[in-house]
Amino acid sequence: LWGIIKTEMYQMYEIHDKEDLIEAIGKYIDFYNNRRYQSRFDSKTPMEVRNEALGNESPNQYPIAFNPRISKYKESLKNKAQSA
Repeated sequence: LWGIIKTEMYQMYEIHDKEDLIEAIGKYIDFYNNRRYQSRFDSKTPMEVRNEALGNESPNQYPIAFNPRISKYKESLKNKAQSA
């Protein structure tokens, strides 16, 4: 999420000082959760998915896409554990 914030937020808001940054982060998080439709959620917002899940005993499952950086990180942890 932080990478998305850094990429998109700076294009959406003018940031000149610490107060602008704090305000922009709050506004962007609200935007991301409530107005940013995501293809991985069948064009729903994260909040729509959350609200549907809370109101359903069998909520939809949305697969997590493969992320090579996470796989590389997990592999490095495994290697460290084996070396210890």
